[in-house]
Amino acid sequence: MHEEATKVVSMIKDVKLKAYITPIIVLELAVVIKRDLSEKTMLKLYEELKKIGLKTIPVDENVVKTAFDYLKRGMGIFDSFHAAVAKHNNLVIISTDHKYDEMGLKRLDPRSF
Repeated sequence: MHEEATKVVSMIKDVKLKAYITPIIVLELAVVIKRDLSEKTMLKLYEELKKIGLKTIPVDENVVKTAFDYLKRGMGIFDSFHAAVAKHNNLVIISTDHKYDEMGLKRLDPRSF
């Protein structure tokens, strides 16, 4: 999904798409990139994310409670937190994962951009 992700990031940079980030997204990216590539690549990506100027949405107790509810309903740990943040902030998730639909969340498929 590299091409789709690049297109979404370009739209964010060009202010054609308003997007947010959470500490959970940073954690997920760090885990995957450090495991699959390298710590250096992980740190470089984090610096690039900061340059884009995404607003950070904090994770509070209400989000955690909702995330645990999504976990009980069969979502993975990271997806549960992404879903909970989206729900509490009335946001749309950009993802190909249909589990967000099943949880009643609004979702855009990045292949549709």
